[in-house]
Amino acid sequence: MPRPPSQMQTRDQVWLIAIPKRQAFTQPQFHFGERVKWQVQDNLQNWQSGQIVGMQFTVTGWQYFVELDRNTALTTDLAVSTSMAEQYLRLVKDAASVRDYLRGEPEWFLTEPAAFKLGISTEQLRKLRRKGLFKNGHHYRDISVPGSGLPRWQWHVERCVKALEIPPEKRSIRKG
Repeated sequence: MPRPPSQMQTRDQVWLIAIPKRQAFTQPQFHFGERVKWQVQDNLQNWQSGQIVGMQFTVTGWQYFVELDRNTALTTDLAVSTSMAEQYLRLVKDAASVRDYLRGEPEWFLTEPAAFKLGISTEQLRKLRRKGLFKNGHHYRDISVPGSGLPRWQWHVERCVKALEIPPEKRSIRKG
């Protein structure tokens, strides 16, 4: 079945990642799809940039295959990709960067974002803490400066969810 015109320009990519069983192996500094830049050797004022489309671990370290940006003045029709060693590359931070997705969500949240994720009000969250449903150091922690007199709470949302899954009649909370 032919593809619609909007999908004809996209490429289907398959990546094989093989990790050798050697002690010298290191994690790659860059990931597929990230944009990188490097200085052009003949002129230290010029930078070339592109997107990582492949990588290979060699005896000397990681070697990246980079598809050059087409809007760069240094790109010719003949040169559309290059291979560069890791030590010459610098990350170009942009909206398409995969690093934010790889980092994942933080475990600890301040009161307002934690209450939002739990689906309760900030006051209800504080009230449950005061009643003893949440344990200090496990469900919440105080990150305020010592002696400031005003607590600044952080909450471990995943653990709080588990505590809230206990039916109300089985919770061990303080009365009054």
